[in-house]
Amino acid sequence: MMTIKGTIESIEYRNTAGHEKKVVTLVPDHRQRAFVEFRGRKMDDLTYFKENDEIAVEVTLEGKISKNSGIQYNNLVAQSVEMVSYN
Repeated sequence: MMTIKGTIESIEYRNTAGHEKKVVTLVPDHRQRAFVEFRGRKMDDLTYFKENDEIAVEVTLEGKISKNSGIQYNNLVAQSVEMVSYN
């Protein structure tokens, strides 16, 4: 697992062929973006978060190869999320 910290740019709900998820666009710095998937019960973890919140997300990497096109891609799948506090 790895942790990504950044600012929430957006939270989108998606339902593709019955697979529900929320995708958080996370901006770790001003030049990069990470798209983190929250699936199943993990979607509820986002209830109290909104755009511009600073968060830390523990993710696992999920590599897949498309059966149709053979294209390879990676998903960042959320395992936990918490607010980042700067003391």
